[in-house]
Amino acid sequence: MAKQKIFGRHAVAELLDSGLEVMEVFIIAGGQGKAVMELKSAVRSHGIRLVPASRAELDRLAPEVNHQGVVAYYRQPRLLNVEEVLDSVQQDPPRPVLIIDGVEDPHNLGAIIRSAEVLGAGGVIFRKPRAAGLTPLAVKASAGAALWLPIASVTNIDQTIRLMKDRDYWIYGLDADAEESIWDAKLSGSIGFVLGAEGKGLSRLVRKRCDKLLRIPQFGKVASLNVSVSASLALGEWLRQSMRKMVQGLDLSSEK
Repeated sequence: MAKQKIFGRHAVAELLDSGLEVMEVFIIAGGQGKAVMELKSAVRSHGIRLVPASRAELDRLAPEVNHQGVVAYYRQPRLLNVEEVLDSVQQDPPRPVLIIDGVEDPHNLGAIIRSAEVLGAGGVIFRKPRAAGLTPLAVKASAGAALWLPIASVTNIDQTIRLMKDRDYWIYGLDADAEESIWDAKLSGSIGFVLGAEGKGLSRLVRKRCDKLLRIPQFGKVASLNVSVSASLALGEWLRQSMRKMVQGLDLSSEK
């Protein structure tokens, strides 16, 4: 397992509760705010080495980022493979998997992972070559969600989709030019949402590999939605439909 760095108060707080091996936490010396004091207490309660550090030292550890006066080092577990992610989401009802093809901004990747965890996705699969990886910036942008959610890194999205189809997944590609609205799709069973790169969208091959393309309705003048916002809206619609079915099932049960 590789040594990894994470920064930011919320992300480090999530790290402490994640069960991962944390080696040491650097916190700005003299910090007395409530958030800093609570973080110091949490570090000590976990038996982790706490290192007071100057602003300059923290800037050297995490240059050109907003570290909020805290930097931590931990043992990063290996990313999963696709089969392991799919095995981990075998639930009833099954949760969707996000497939990220070529997102280059680590902030976007982190925001997608955060939305995926909050809205109940089963896991995230992203293509790493020439795209954003699970960097400290991505982990921080995920607000710690990357430490909890099953995540896989792959080199070929086309092969990933074919493997998922072999396991009876239905694959929806999010495409602004699609004819069908996501509001009209029945989002149930084992499904995957594919999101393309910023600006470029889905590649031609991946678009053809999807079972169906869906668009998110838009009524404004701006050309398209940010990829992380698209992920949130797609998962939100899946969650809305799932909750509605659950409520309807409860209503039918009460009538018996």
